[in-house]
Amino acid sequence: MGATRKLASLVLGSGQGVPCLRVDDLDRAVRFYRDRLGFAQVGLLGGDQPHAALCTDERRGGTVLLARSEGTAEGEGTGAPPRRRSDQAYWDAVFFVDDIDRVAGELRARGVRIDVGIGVSALSGRMLEICDDWGNRVAFAEAAGAWRPALRQFTERVVPPRVRTAARDHRFAREERAEYARFERFYASLPSHRDPVYMFFTSGLLHWVIAAERHIPAAVNLVLFGSGLTGEEQRWLCENLDRPVYNSLLEIDDNTAWEFLFDANRTNFGYVDIDCFVLEPEVFSDLASFDEGVAVNAIWTYQAAPGVPIGCTHLVFLNAAVIAELRARKRYLSPANHDWHGSRVSLLHHRTYCRIPTAAQRRLLLEVLPADERGRPRAPAEAPFFDTLVGYQIAAAATGYRTHAVRPLAHRTQNMFTEAGEAGKPVWQQDLSDELVHVGGISYYSRYFHASTLRKLYLAAEYSVLCESVARLPAGYRERKATIERQQRDIGLDPAAAREFIQRHLVTDRGLDPGTVERIVGAVKRAV
Repeated sequence: MGATRKLASLVLGSGQGVPCLRVDDLDRAVRFYRDRLGFAQVGLLGGDQPHAALCTDERRGGTVLLARSEGTAEGEGTGAPPRRRSDQAYWDAVFFVDDIDRVAGELRARGVRIDVGIGVSALSGRMLEICDDWGNRVAFAEAAGAWRPALRQFTERVVPPRVRTAARDHRFAREERAEYARFERFYASLPSHRDPVYMFFTSGLLHWVIAAERHIPAAVNLVLFGSGLTGEEQRWLCENLDRPVYNSLLEIDDNTAWEFLFDANRTNFGYVDIDCFVLEPEVFSDLASFDEGVAVNAIWTYQAAPGVPIGCTHLVFLNAAVIAELRARKRYLSPANHDWHGSRVSLLHHRTYCRIPTAAQRRLLLEVLPADERGRPRAPAEAPFFDTLVGYQIAAAATGYRTHAVRPLAHRTQNMFTEAGEAGKPVWQQDLSDELVHVGGISYYSRYFHASTLRKLYLAAEYSVLCESVARLPAGYRERKATIERQQRDIGLDPAAAREFIQRHLVTDRGLDPGTVERIVGAVKRAV
């Protein structure tokens, strides 16, 4: 008892607040927070029949008070676990840490499931979220003044970007060299090189591959390009889909995949996202047909500069002859991301980073784009970096080639969102049509702390798509289904109503025909 009083006095007398989390099984909760989350120092409160526990992580400096409660937030005395109200858009507890990567590694090693992150939130640039068995949402955020971000900021201030990133670039290039050689041999072995369309994806996304692939006619030369797939996933693809399949043994990101495609392909080729649904077959033939002077055929476009449209990568075709000409004339930019610092974009993938344009490439971009206060070309739409394929399209435009919008569907930049928000108008990032539907961000939405309404839409969309194929996929996908069911309940969405929820959004908010929506997410099964 004396040790517990000493601990309580030390913690509560420090002047710092301590989050209080409600649990219905104090013993089990103490074991979870001590053994799984690392709050190793525990003091029970209440004598022989403890009603609460103070758990402290001395190394990270965090403390949590676990309080036994028999009721729920919606009604006392039910005996059910106390669940967080679904309308809450905040966390029950937040702990600031020096090294979020180390925390994430320790949690995973102890078998803790990370629900969101490491990602970006309004509170921190690097944050993760877990949910305990009692519905409490606990977040760990990298503190702005912690040693690791402080060291990054110091290094960025004093070390020139090219010097700072040289070792990383050299290491990545060395690692990718052998993988590209494998991919080049795969490309040479393809049954046909006529207008191949590549679909890139990483592990855990087969349900989206299935959902998008079933709308693509057999006559389209679709090539499935995986990265880091499990043996089960590779076997499933080869046994169930009649398409060429390549799996990168090195876990590459989509930027590296794009560079592989630009280097290997000798004929025009296309690219389609796994969450892009092409419901009209003629779209593929229209994309593959190039007018004179066109470098890129795209579906979703926006203006990079007056009179200079550029396309998003969700569904595009590339003119191989233009790629070859830009290389020959030394007016070429990689299709990957670019900025002036070589920044990592770990929200997208742990290997995603920005390439730094050379002095010659900077001058090339300035032929089209306005300069910033330091004389460098501004990324279109005030973006923090040149997104995938943007730098390449600007270089093509500077050389006299253009991007052609095969369908007049708009992509809205952050500036457009801000203007629409100030005007009080509802706006979505991309237009949809009964021919073409793109979800967007499905491979990384779980690493971003979206507002609850948008997170509901993502979870409902993924759950609806997953339910269509989970019974025939590897066992890990059934575990994913159970996780999404729990996440939906935590946010106030009944999994049984998920399909109807996403259908209502696509029909009412986005203007799609009910038949179109049913083709994507399946029919709502109504009780008889």
